Amino acid sequence: MNFIGLNDLREQFLAFFESKQHLRATSASLVPPADDASLLLINSGMAPLKKYFTGEVMPPNSRMASCQKCVRTPDIESVGIKDRYGTYFEMLGNFSFGDYFKREAIVWAWEFMTQVLKIDPKLLYCSVFEDDDEAFEIWTKEIGVPVSNMVRMGREDNFWEHGKGPCGPCSEIYVDRGIQYGCASADCQVGCDCDRYVEVWNLVFTQFNSDGEGNYTELETKNIDTGMGLERMACVMQGVGNLFEVDTMQAIMQHVSRISGITYKENAKHDISLRIITDHVRSTTMMIGDGVLPSNEGRGYVLRRLLRRAARHGRLLGVEDAFLSEIAKTVIQENAKAYPNLAEKQEYILRVIAQEEESFGRTIDAGLGLLEKMLENCKGELPGEDAFKLSDTFGFPIDLTKEIAAEHNIIIDEAGYAELVKQQRERSRAGRKEAGGWDSEGAGQKPEAQYDPIQHTAAHLLQAALREVLGNHVEQAGQALTATSLRFDFTHFSALTSKELKQVEARVNEVITQALPVQIEEMPIDQARAAGAIALFGEKYGDIVRVVSAGNSKELCSGNHAQNTRDLGLFIITKESSISSGVRRIEATAREPYAAFIETRNALSTRITELEAQNKAQVKELEKALAAAHEKLSGFAVQELMQIAVEIAGVKFICGELGGDLRKACDKAKQSDENVVALFAQKSERGIQFAAACSPGAVKAGAHAGNLVRAVAQAAGGSGGGKPDSAMAGGKDPAKLAGALAIAEETLKAMILN
Repeated sequence: MNFIGLNDLREQFLAFFESKQHLRATSASLVPPADDASLLLINSGMAPLKKYFTGEVMPPNSRMASCQKCVRTPDIESVGIKDRYGTYFEMLGNFSFGDYFKREAIVWAWEFMTQVLKIDPKLLYCSVFEDDDEAFEIWTKEIGVPVSNMVRMGREDNFWEHGKGPCGPCSEIYVDRGIQYGCASADCQVGCDCDRYVEVWNLVFTQFNSDGEGNYTELETKNIDTGMGLERMACVMQGVGNLFEVDTMQAIMQHVSRISGITYKENAKHDISLRIITDHVRSTTMMIGDGVLPSNEGRGYVLRRLLRRAARHGRLLGVEDAFLSEIAKTVIQENAKAYPNLAEKQEYILRVIAQEEESFGRTIDAGLGLLEKMLENCKGELPGEDAFKLSDTFGFPIDLTKEIAAEHNIIIDEAGYAELVKQQRERSRAGRKEAGGWDSEGAGQKPEAQYDPIQHTAAHLLQAALREVLGNHVEQAGQALTATSLRFDFTHFSALTSKELKQVEARVNEVITQALPVQIEEMPIDQARAAGAIALFGEKYGDIVRVVSAGNSKELCSGNHAQNTRDLGLFIITKESSISSGVRRIEATAREPYAAFIETRNALSTRITELEAQNKAQVKELEKALAAAHEKLSGFAVQELMQIAVEIAGVKFICGELGGDLRKACDKAKQSDENVVALFAQKSERGIQFAAACSPGAVKAGAHAGNLVRAVAQAAGGSGGGKPDSAMAGGKDPAKLAGALAIAEETLKAMILN
């Protein structure tokens, strides 16, 4: 067998299928898309392509090939103990969406194995589904595989099916690695559990549709889905016994050996630790590169568990200082060519790993010491309360406690532990209901606390802004609301820079000034997830949930909310801090509409009066500031009025009393819409000032600013007029302002409708 490095093997596969007109697809993130709630992490090559196979989304090409990053964690406890298990792997695959079918898939697979990899055809064995005569004949009659190297297998082994839907037979390729890998049994053959005949490639022929009751119909559009494990194929091409001996894995393990002073294959217990550290650092480096951060729930918990398990096994090898981030440098070096995001994010990845290991290191000695005492004093079973104490106080994942206990042949009272965890979650959930109410009405619970709806809506917008600026790893970790402020806790590994804080604050205020309605809908939970709604991780929701949408924010929530984002007025971040490892806190406030501007205006007016006789220069500066405040306020007022504009035959009419420069307010109104008429008034010591403006579309419809402003001025004892698009007038009696404005709408209707 010709030695081929893992990175070269990946490239050869993708280049080969590119030569067969396949689109080379880059690996999808290990984090599934928001609308796929079926997976915690991507665990197969076809998982990111599901919507292409179902027809929900049109693929960019009818032929595609990829090398997909994957993580599988059900067997974490076995990783290291057995050398055939790993948590991270890469899956090579070629795919056809209604294009080619069995013949091409088989021919190209054989060509790649025998001509590109140059494997001796005599060492290759092929299996087919027992009833798939078509595939059997392609292999034997067209390819020329001897019947002695063919195996027919039953439904359990060679028919791909998951309930109702598309399904079909499979054909697998095996490599005979020689009797040295065999079990020495006379019955050793393809399908044996030993390591002699290794399955390296599975070709799935999706040609039927199952009704789930044993009935199958031919699909009009047939697909091909193949999968070849990159590490497994590398084992074959490099003539090594398992994935830990593959070139890229050995580079990582040798780095561990240099730091620990431990050589592989000299001590069985040490070998377990070397394999665990090698696998887990590789997995966590790839996960962090795709945006996963350590936490106590979901994929973040998987990451934390792997890092802490690796850190503990470093201690078992005698490594006292933090070292995992150093190992991660080799992981990045070995994989950066295929996955350049690793090099781009190297500093970030190393910081996350270092912080998590250092955090664990601060408690690991005390925790391990306490666990050892607990194990010495228990009789075959560790009480649930002891396991809970380790988890709650020392941050020991229950899985790590179970693993260490198993090394002492001791089991854990898992039922007792689970009950204590349940009680803690219930206490936490109750605390959240004083803090804003996160339980879903679909789960049968109505909002109880009447907290401030303004601050609650602001908290939703804040979370959306944090995810935009910092990344989708941000998750809500708690909140508290009052009538004047909010406190929002979230997952993030470092303090926000002043630039990031400004970006977050600006993004929230941008949504507020857009004056968007806050929409509340009830829908099936699957539909909500498909729409991208964020749920509080760990909460249980019913089949029907309540979805609150405001601008770029969409969350499952049963709480009270503002009706429109404009109601929030102004959003200000007052403080950002850390509350625990990986969890940050933002304190902020959202105010009633225009409150901040009105306060500023009133303060400036008072100050002007006090200083007028003292310093004319200061007065001018303050007058400028006051004018700016007036202008900003009038701009907000115009936006507010546009939301409640009266529509007359397609023309929007806004009318009201404003402060500041009425001409500028009219200009803002005309710029806001092609078909708008604005009428603004302002009281003064001399009476009333009126200003009117009509945009081009409104003038074309019959509106006339001069005639409109003349009519209202006359109703207030004054006069004036002007051009169709812009006019000013004055009224003498401020007491008649309300009556004057009241006739404006009827006056405009007469112009447009007559």
